[in-house]
Formats: sequence, C-alpha cells, structure tokens
Amino acid sequence: MSTDILPAGVGLALVDALICKAFPSTRTRRSVAYMLGAHELLLARAGIGSSTCPYATGTAEFDAYFAGADEGRAIWTRHQNEAAQ
Repeated sequence: MSTDILPAGVGLALVDALICKAFPSTRTRRSVAYMLGAHELLLARAGIGSSTCPYATGTAEFDAYFAGADEGRAIWTRHQNEAAQ
C-alpha cells in the first residue's frame, strides 16, 4: 500500500481531480455508498482521511461501499503509475 502524506489542501484537490477523472458525467452514475467508498479510500491513500464503512454488514450499501473502495484502490494505483513515468 502506497500512501502519500500530502498537505490537506493539496490532497483534497488531488482526490477531487482523481474522482472527476474516474467518474465523468458521461459515466453511468454510481450509488452514494459506492462513491463514498471510493472517495474515502482515496483520502486515506493521500494521508488525509480514513476509510471506515458506515453501513451494516450484509446490506447492499455495505457491499457497494467496498466495491467503491476497490475502485478507489485501482484509481490510486493508476495515479501512482502515471506519476512514476
């Protein structure tokens, strides 16, 4: 797991940019739980937040949150790979 500790303003701007790039308006909309999972994972990777699922186990929201977190990991990995080039 690669985590960068970024100043809060820089980290928030980066996370917002990554979210906008990954979820353009032309993409099929995702649930609030899915988006929360992706967003919190990216904040955690940027070192300015944590990823804690607020949904009860066994619910669709719980599953969506972790599916979003999985995509967040993929987004962060792409970002790291692009930055390394």
